[in-house]
Amino acid sequence: MFQIVRLVVDEAGLAIARRETQPLFQVREDAMALAEFDAARASDEYGYDVDRDCWWARDRSRLLRFVVEPVAEKIAA
Repeated sequence: MFQIVRLVVDEAGLAIARRETQPLFQVREDAMALAEFDAARASDEYGYDVDRDCWWARDRSRLLRFVVEPVAEKIAA
């Protein structure tokens, strides 16, 4: 399972806010496609960061990153 995490990044490149979004995805490529859509919706200035393997957008003075992370599945007891 995968989720998209929206990060607000400061001038030093550090994440200052984190929001995990819904829904969860079975396939990483599906999550990446929606992360691209989220970045495009956030701003006209957006793109893919090869080094960080995430989508980014610049909203006014804020830098946003849309990162796809694996989610550990809960094991039923």
